[in-house]
Parts: sequence; C-alpha cells; structure tokens
Amino acid sequence: MVQDEETPTAGMLTTFSKPANEGVGMKARRLSLNLPDEFIIDWCDLDKEFKSSSLMPGKRGKLLGKGATSEVRIMARRTVNAKDEELVAVKEYRERDSDETEEDYVMKIKSEYSIAKSLHHPNIVETVRLCTNRGRWDHVMEFCSYGEIYSLVERKLFAGGVEGYYSRDDRLCFFKQLLRGVDYLHCHGIAHRDIKLENLLLSKEGYLKISDFGVAEVFSGEHPGMRASGGECGKNMGEIRLSAPGICGSLPYIAPEVLEKNDAYDPRPLDIWSCAIVYLTMTFSGCPWKCAKTEFDYYARYKKGWDEWLLEHPDGRITDGPDGHPKCGKLFSLVEPPSIKRLILKMLHPIPSKRITIREVMRSACIRNINCCCPETYEEPQVVFDAAQANQSAKFAVTKKFLHHHIPPRHETKAGKAMKPF
Repeated sequence: MVQDEETPTAGMLTTFSKPANEGVGMKARRLSLNLPDEFIIDWCDLDKEFKSSSLMPGKRGKLLGKGATSEVRIMARRTVNAKDEELVAVKEYRERDSDETEEDYVMKIKSEYSIAKSLHHPNIVETVRLCTNRGRWDHVMEFCSYGEIYSLVERKLFAGGVEGYYSRDDRLCFFKQLLRGVDYLHCHGIAHRDIKLENLLLSKEGYLKISDFGVAEVFSGEHPGMRASGGECGKNMGEIRLSAPGICGSLPYIAPEVLEKNDAYDPRPLDIWSCAIVYLTMTFSGCPWKCAKTEFDYYARYKKGWDEWLLEHPDGRITDGPDGHPKCGKLFSLVEPPSIKRLILKMLHPIPSKRITIREVMRSACIRNINCCCPETYEEPQVVFDAAQANQSAKFAVTKKFLHHHIPPRHETKAGKAMKPF
C-alpha cells in the first residue's frame, strides 16, 4: 500500500502493552520461584487505610483506566479530618491466569511494587502502599488528577496552529521532564521498557510523571525487593545484565532490536528509543509508524534513509551541516529546531550500540537549554518566575524554577457540561 506523503504519521494509536516473555525479567534479576518470602514487602487490607472516593454509599471510586492486567480507580486515604482527605489511585491486579502458579503470580506483583516503591523523583509517580482486597492485590499510588498525556494528545491540545493549546516550549518542557525521569531510572539500575503516552501522567501541578513498572527490568545492582537493597534502588551497581529475547512493551514504541527477538539486549537503548517516539507523537499528534519493522511503509522509509546515509557515513555519527544526518522522510524534515531533530535521530539510531545514552542526552546543549518548570529533584530550592522571562538576573541561575502553564483546559461532554480533571 502506498502511503500518502501528506500524512507523515500512522495516526493516534491506542497501544497495548505486551508482557515480557518471562514475566518481568526473572532470569536477569536472578530471582526464582521460591523467593517471595525473601522480599521485604509490607502490605495491609485495603479497607483499613483507604476508602471509596464516591459520595454514594457502597459505590466504588471512578474508574481511571483499564488494561489487560489491571484496572485503576480513585480512592481516598482514611483520615480523622475529612478536610485533609487525600485522593490516591488504586491499581487492582487481574486474577491469576490458569497456567500461572500462585508463587509466580505473587512474585511478579511484589517485584513491580518493590521497584516502584524504591523510586523517588519529581517525574515518577510515587508509590504509597501494597494492599489486598477480596482476594485481589492492589497497588496504591499517587493520584495524578489530569490523567494520561495520551488523552491530551488525543484531544489535539498539542496540535499546531490555532487549534493547539500547548506551545513548542510546553512540549519541550514535557520532553525534558520525561528524560530526567529516565535518567534517574538508568542511574539507579532500572529500565522501564514500556514508555508510552499512556504511561505518562500529568499531576495537579502540571508535572509529567512516569508510571507503570509492570515490565521494568533491574539491569544492574540489587533488586529493590531483596534484603541486600534495604528497599532502595541502585545498590551495589556493577555489571549490566541483559534482558532475555522477546517482545515486551507497546508495538509503536518498541526498538527494532527488541522486535527482532534474536538475542538478549541491553534494555536502556529501548527506553531511549521510546522517549523519542513519545516526543514525535506529541509533536505530530500521531505515531511515526505502527511498528519498527520494514514491512510497515513509514518505518521502511525511515530505515531506507538511514541505510543510504550509513553507506557514506559508516561511523554513524550525526553532525551539524546539510549532510550531517540521514534524510528519513517528511515527518523528520518537519522537526524543529534542527538541534532537536538531530537529537531525535540520535535517539532513534537503528544500531542500538550507536544510539545515544541518557547521560549524553542530558548533557547535550539542546536539552540543557530547555526551560523546565519542574524541580529537578525533591531537594531543589524553588524560586518561581515566568519562563517567558528566562533571561533574568544571573543570581537565579542555580535556583530558578520556570513557570509554564501545563494545566489543560476543561473539555465539554456530549451534554455540554465542562468535565472536571477527575
């Protein structure tokens, strides 16, 4: 089928995560089926600490999302003073599959929870508690009131021209927040492996938050659920453990070396690839391709551009200048500014060993120069001023926190009533 040159993306695709072939990388984590008792995991009955957020007696909280392995609802922490009520998101896991042992099922849940619980960064959803309720497991986490970035892209809030709500500066700020979160993960020995718009949430402050660590891989150091880690990630970092061959994640976001399923792979370049796809999908309100395989026309065109360019530039090094990077079709010719286009191409290098690393991304001038409204760490001092006035006094150089306006507008229902963020 010949693709329309005037339509440079595959459109908005609702993506579904594919589970890892071995659950969540059991061999790479050096776990076995007899280890759940060694996890340092504390849990409680859900109703003991949390309650329905609905004002109607007996009615469960609003459904936020539903996937193949779980559904997420709003609940509230039980407090003495109702005015201090804190909303939380509760992920209720599916029932155990018939071909899955109870030990394996519980280990996957505890593994995901312990990884998420060890992470503390402004751009990662905070995990609160592991609970049980009516024979099901529940993962309680921070509630992000504005939901998935996917829904904001689907509403065309990132579209260009008059229709668009978010500016290029907003998009770049979101991109930098995503990269900061991934940098934190990789520096602590964890690869997410399922970065996509549906797993990026927007908090009430307008900050991007990475969620869902169901297929995350501990590629270095102690697993956060084991005694030796003390519940922390990044302990005893050393050798890089490869992920077992097999597809996990969501097809439009998966790197080609993972789709090939031939060899064990380093999961870090997969996250880099996925971040670039997120940026392109935000920018053009559609995925660049359905799948990074040459039987799909959009990706075939992209790969052809690289193949032709690599014949003349076998080192694969992208540089400034008219012939410093491959020509990969209309979509990539539209990416602005040129420094970001070159960075995106480095992040989408088809040879994973030559793909740029997250540390190199964060050190690049184009990322360092992005004005970001979100604190880089929880300890960062916050001095707020408008991002439009970025060239203010140098005395703010270390402590400045740019003020963007990422809170989305309310949208109308079919009945014409404005929807609240939750």
